[in-house]
Amino acid sequence: MNEEISLIDIQRKIRKPFGKEQVQQWMAPSEGRVWLDLIVDWLIIAAAFTFFVFFQTSWSGLIAFVMIGCSQYRLFILGHDGLHGNLSRNRARNNFIARWLVYSPMFMGFADAQRNHLSHHQLLGTEQDPDRYIHLLDNKNSRSKFLLFCSGLATFGKTVIKVSPFGISSPKEKEQPEKEGKAGTLKDYVIERIPVLIWQAGLFFVFFISGIWWAYPILWVAPIYFLVFLPDEIRAFCDHAVLNLASKDSEGGRLVTFTSNPLERIFLSPHNMNYHAEHHLWVGIPYYNLPKAHQAVKDIPEITVRSSYLAFLFRVVKNVPVRMSEDA
Repeated sequence: MNEEISLIDIQRKIRKPFGKEQVQQWMAPSEGRVWLDLIVDWLIIAAAFTFFVFFQTSWSGLIAFVMIGCSQYRLFILGHDGLHGNLSRNRARNNFIARWLVYSPMFMGFADAQRNHLSHHQLLGTEQDPDRYIHLLDNKNSRSKFLLFCSGLATFGKTVIKVSPFGISSPKEKEQPEKEGKAGTLKDYVIERIPVLIWQAGLFFVFFISGIWWAYPILWVAPIYFLVFLPDEIRAFCDHAVLNLASKDSEGGRLVTFTSNPLERIFLSPHNMNYHAEHHLWVGIPYYNLPKAHQAVKDIPEITVRSSYLAFLFRVVKNVPVRMSEDA
């Protein structure tokens, strides 16, 4: 990778003109806003569940499926802020919110997700980035391969494995095995998922006493795949992909923000996740303040601003296969 276009250098260049005081204003926390969004997202889930219990028809099931799945995704994005410690200034409270009120209900371990995601930020634009297989076009550089990726089937196994003890550690983790944040052992993995087991037992009990035990995999498990995992893989690709070249020569263009529209934001980028370049520049900015940072950086040429996720996806389908770089 050419050092002159490395993302580390580009991010330093973009951040340089912004004073400490301005950045601190963007990073100003509002834990009340977090709790409000958290409560609203869970209330929508509860309302959708109650709605289906009352009617128990195919149309009410479809509505509940979409409402629950979209709210699960909104919660997942709140959990993403928790990975960066942005839900609360109190670290213990931040981790509690992310682990117990977001990740565990959705079968996810907080510590494993945090280890992987912080590595992604540290190694973005390098071959060691654990999410690199999502961002590159090399492994999806045909219509059939790209559509397979959009189904989630091409990446589901790898995404699950990377947040487990069997995931691949970064080179720095291998050199410093005692470093905090390294991949855990199988025992750590099991302990981390005790909250997951508690939550799933509780959720199944709620479905059971409501007389719809059979709906647990349909209204809770399936939406996690179709409306959380799948849109997040697609969003992550759109937020980092560069179409003009398939591989290494395009690393410098991976700071991407979408202005998007309200409908796309519901399904692909809730809680301001579309302002992804701004998030990579200052990971300490909470989700509700990202629009402020966007206004300050939107005209910087090193940042790619796209108007629509769907338009970009259609553009990829229309143009693949694209020319592969010589060293791909």
